[in-house]
Amino acid sequence: MDRIGYEEERKVRYFQIDSNSCMTPAALLSSLQELAITHSDTLGYTIDYMLEHHWFWSVVNWHLKLYRMPKYGEKILLQTWSDKFARFQANRSFFIFDEAGNKLLDGVSRWVFMDLEKRKPTNVPGDMAEKYHTGQESAIEGEKFLMPKEPAGELICTRDIVVTRRDTDTNGHANNVKYLEWVMDDIPDEIYVEMALKDIRIVYRKECLRGDTVTVKAFLKDTEEGKEVESFLYEGNTVVAQVITVWA
Repeated sequence: MDRIGYEEERKVRYFQIDSNSCMTPAALLSSLQELAITHSDTLGYTIDYMLEHHWFWSVVNWHLKLYRMPKYGEKILLQTWSDKFARFQANRSFFIFDEAGNKLLDGVSRWVFMDLEKRKPTNVPGDMAEKYHTGQESAIEGEKFLMPKEPAGELICTRDIVVTRRDTDTNGHANNVKYLEWVMDDIPDEIYVEMALKDIRIVYRKECLRGDTVTVKAFLKDTEEGKEVESFLYEGNTVVAQVITVWA
């Protein structure tokens, strides 16, 4: 590593856990998002700074490999760094460790630098890219963020969600964590309660705003790794996001 990115120790709180006393997937993703924001704050790129310049970072992909979910009361070490920049895109990596130094997560994400007023990508300023980039390799080497174009497996759930005030953030759209929160409600109990979440892949294809109606369709299939749930989120006939979770 040429330079250290950012790391922070945290304790898993009660409001972050589920009936298994483990951190929920949405709480886990929220913690990674918060870590990225705090890292940006330390570099001077606070939310207020970004809003003043009419910029924002929009995450378009996540891939998280989970070795174990953090448990209630556990102290965990979260690390993040930016490993790749290209014009208006940047990749951000994550590790999570327990107190014994065992790795709990490898994570990578891809972000787009946006013009807040035009709602279009814009080039990352050179000095910003220099401050973020550490020279450290990606947490998941060679990740290409590929997702299936069409769902496969058995359709197990269809329901509509209306985006409300509580779903939106400072960027004016549904926060990326909300999509994972929505689809978790469709995971069958015999999978969510009795199996371990091993892998999460997410792609955001179109932002959703307050008042939009999102239709969630969940498809279940068996794979060599375990049970795979593909969740496609639609606005009309347009796919706005996809979430794939693997349980073993």
